[in-house]
Amino acid sequence: MKAIIFGGIGTIANTSYLQRKSFNAAFEKLSINWHWGELEYKELLVQSGGQDRIEQYNKVHKGLPKDVTSVDIHALKTSLFHEFMNSTTLPLRPGVRWVIEQAKLNNMKIAFATTTSAENIRNLLNSAELDPATFDLICNSTVVDRYKPDPEVYEYCLNTLKLLASNCMAIEDASAGLDAAVAAGINCVAFPNEYTARHDYSKAIEKVENLERAVHLRSFFTT
Repeated sequence: MKAIIFGGIGTIANTSYLQRKSFNAAFEKLSINWHWGELEYKELLVQSGGQDRIEQYNKVHKGLPKDVTSVDIHALKTSLFHEFMNSTTLPLRPGVRWVIEQAKLNNMKIAFATTTSAENIRNLLNSAELDPATFDLICNSTVVDRYKPDPEVYEYCLNTLKLLASNCMAIEDASAGLDAAVAAGINCVAFPNEYTARHDYSKAIEKVENLERAVHLRSFFTT
């Protein structure tokens, strides 16, 4: 048995713009004098995990009020992110539907190795009009203790699905996710978006803008 493992939610649909919009709206509502521009946010995405990103940013730039914590900001940001997602339909990224169809056609497992919240995942799949039953396994923040680039979430997938790393192919849209997959011994196709295009993908077996053009994925489906 083989498996395709999608990484972060950005491998399914482009959410980075809505994420940045949500962070900035949360900063404004909490009277924090921060605003993450597009270029700055691209650099910040190298850090995995929104709450950690806030804490690291405050260490460098300061400005976080004493009565406001990273937990407060992230909770508000998440609520706003859900509102924004639920008010729009997010199209699947290029080739995602094709990968799912090919995996089903070849009787492969499909997993979702993300460490975001279950509610984030639920809202994403609803907005992208993708049935959760598409996946044989959906991970979330409750199944791991450590964020990517730690390989814990991928190791959880392998153990739960009872698969060898050599029988899996990962798809990741950010360098932290790529590093996590590779650390777990899984070959990974880099699938960056406009916000993560400048990440280091040297460990990937290939980098594509459309999954249907991924040579290694095509080979994986036919061997």
